[in-house]
Amino acid sequence: MSQQEKEYLELFKKQSEMMLGWGNSEFWSNSDFEKLSELIFGKTNVSLSISTLKRVWGKVKYDSIPTTTTLNTLAQFSGYESWRSFCAKAAAGEINNTVAAKAPLVADNPAKPFRNRRWISAALLLTTLIAIVLVWTSFHNKTAQVIDRSKIVFTSKMVSDDLPNSVVFDYDIGNVHADSMVLQQSWDPRRRETLSPQQHQHTSIYYYPGFFKAKLIVNNQLVKEHEVYIKTKGWQGVVQPDQAPDTKPFYLSDKEIRGENGAIGVTSKILTEKTGKKVFNEVWTGFFDAHEFNVDPNDFTFNATLQNTSAKEEVLCRHLKVNIIASSGFISVPLCTKGCISDIRVNVSDRAIDGRDHDLSALGCDFSKPVDLKLVVKNKMASVFIDQKLALTVPYSRNLGRIVNLIVLFEGSGFVKNIAIR
Repeated sequence: MSQQEKEYLELFKKQSEMMLGWGNSEFWSNSDFEKLSELIFGKTNVSLSISTLKRVWGKVKYDSIPTTTTLNTLAQFSGYESWRSFCAKAAAGEINNTVAAKAPLVADNPAKPFRNRRWISAALLLTTLIAIVLVWTSFHNKTAQVIDRSKIVFTSKMVSDDLPNSVVFDYDIGNVHADSMVLQQSWDPRRRETLSPQQHQHTSIYYYPGFFKAKLIVNNQLVKEHEVYIKTKGWQGVVQPDQAPDTKPFYLSDKEIRGENGAIGVTSKILTEKTGKKVFNEVWTGFFDAHEFNVDPNDFTFNATLQNTSAKEEVLCRHLKVNIIASSGFISVPLCTKGCISDIRVNVSDRAIDGRDHDLSALGCDFSKPVDLKLVVKNKMASVFIDQKLALTVPYSRNLGRIVNLIVLFEGSGFVKNIAIR
């Protein structure tokens, strides 16, 4: 990584701190990095470990540079196409941040020495001002108002047992002086809404079923949180037509998702009718079964028969994923066309295995016939079997918590049957 890229990385971190609204990263705790890892996965479907994020933010001494995968994932989390795209915008002076990128300002152009000196002086002045602001922020954080959380009210209720579902949040911070108050509705940082201390209710629409943790944040302090659990009545099919943040999903009827021999799936014909598209790259259909599963999250077996039925002309890599969501973590097992295994990532609680630096070829399939998937979790070890052959073992350390949602995702068309978790 060049010196210029290092400066871009510092700029990126400052911009991320502003986007998250968590204050100076110097004061971030381990739980903050844990939450950041969850947010990144939620938006990019790529899991960056807590230790990786700490290395990027300089919390852990590490001499190596971040991998391209890490940089691209961080850039995509912040709304850029790639790390290269972020750097190009930074070089063009298009990054909107109070911390200016020094590299574009201090241009290496001997034909304009006076202009360079002027920019250097401006950069030094800006750096001094930033230092003053950071010192003030440090002092402000250390002397922040102590909030008695026991006196804060933060509850919610769902208005329906169907999808979409509006949730009514009731809140009361009493006599606390709030310079800022925010409702974090889920893991997604885009789902933050500013609240008024003078009001005591706020409503939000949830389009997807699942298990969320709503948070009330006052003066950049997390003061209350509780579960928001949007359950399903059996299997619910949901089509996400593209990756744009404001795009609403399509729901599939029970008739549309039920196939022969108990299979659950979606055909290319139905996808075309719903989306108007005949090519389904980045068009994902999720099948959700959200309820309390009566199994031991530290000792269970999952079985399923799956197939991505899209033609290569419809979906290039024919991805599919099985996600087992728990109250304190998740497991994600991806399958895809053999030639695309570089783009997949396995997640098990606090562990992530990336196809860019691990051989995940055992998870590559030709999908000319259905695939039998088996996942065995026991003694903090997850073992993945494909067609009765051991494909991967992943040790982990953080408890998953109770299992609350089972999700099967197809890029394009596909089906799943013989599902069992016990």
